Amino acid sequence: MTLRFASGVGLSVFGPTTTSLLSSATGKRPSLEKKDAASSATSASFATRSNVVTRQVLTIGLLATSVLQAHAFDLSPKGTRYDRDAVKAWAPSWLDGILSSLAEKGLPRFKQSVHEEITHRAYECNFEGVGICGNPDAEYATPHVIAGVRWNDDPPFQLKSDQARGTSCKTTYADGRPMTIRFITQPRCWGELFLAAEKQIKANPENAFNATNQSALPLRSHFGDLQFIHSMASANGEYPAETRRKILSWAEFTWGVVSGDYQLGTWLKDVKLPVVEQFFGTSGWRVQELFTLGDPSLRAHLGDIAFGSLLHMVEDSFAAGHVDRMEPASGEKCGGSQHRAPGPIQEFHSYTHQDSAKHADADSRTAFVNNRLTPDVVDVGRTLIALRDAKAGWTEVGPYLECVYRLTPTARNATAGNF
Repeated sequence: MTLRFASGVGLSVFGPTTTSLLSSATGKRPSLEKKDAASSATSASFATRSNVVTRQVLTIGLLATSVLQAHAFDLSPKGTRYDRDAVKAWAPSWLDGILSSLAEKGLPRFKQSVHEEITHRAYECNFEGVGICGNPDAEYATPHVIAGVRWNDDPPFQLKSDQARGTSCKTTYADGRPMTIRFITQPRCWGELFLAAEKQIKANPENAFNATNQSALPLRSHFGDLQFIHSMASANGEYPAETRRKILSWAEFTWGVVSGDYQLGTWLKDVKLPVVEQFFGTSGWRVQELFTLGDPSLRAHLGDIAFGSLLHMVEDSFAAGHVDRMEPASGEKCGGSQHRAPGPIQEFHSYTHQDSAKHADADSRTAFVNNRLTPDVVDVGRTLIALRDAKAGWTEVGPYLECVYRLTPTARNATAGNF
């Protein structure tokens, strides 16, 4: 059996409806040999279910190699043990339970847990090779910090029934409560939306996913106005100072959550930081909805979630598909501190016109291992962890991150780079 893409774009940016981008080659079930009536019915039922599962296995393979090739250093699609236990407790249906199990057991062969490895190494995991430090369940960084690292790629979201029309997405529980969607809970839905969005943005880059049209957060972070949480520009031609402004404003916000200045009940409309006002000011959300939608178990660990999000953004700034960084000058320090200065930034890239395969190569573990300059991405993570442990305020953290994101005097407007 083969899979094909539907001929339409599949996802309307400005309208409320979506249509699935994935379908089987024929859309028909295989015929069965006729035996007696009872055995025929039994065989048909079994074959129908087997056919559905087989299609979903193939779909998962496609998602592993295509959907997850987008922004950021690679993440393990299976999630952490914490994620998997949560899914087992309330898998939306037998099919989604199977898909989540496949995501747990099958996808790691296609993707590498690079973000998790970088984060665990920043928390002093020093074993060689990928086996220990690259295990999402390694207990160097807490599972809640890892959940925050994963948030940038997979922020939770909900859809209304009309927005999910034509997809596999489930929007409510049996009692009518809204269902929160993440890759680990509804991988087929997530993949359908993602693939349709990528096709649309490549066909028409002007159709942005943004706060105005209330697009789902993963579409905004990968293809739209929130690409700065991956240390990328939102469009070709964006001024480097503008991208940097958004990045540093998000860093200040997440550090405020880490420090307790913003709590679960803080309304985003009341956060007087440019990035929050611009991109979340009209959302009607609190900090709780932004970071822990649909998952009360995370709420006692809000600071870890926000810190993980900050780490993800900073880690991405060392991925060549995201940022063109010069090598660091030996011995150079960030002004007024003992912190070593990373190389300055020549360009923030934009994903819109990039080749997804080339981008993915630059986000691989091989790329991470081959770019271990001093200070590298792990060193910067360790500095941020030390600042958090010391309960440093933004007056100290801000200047350090300004140094991490300093621009060269000839920094260029955003392009796809060589990707």
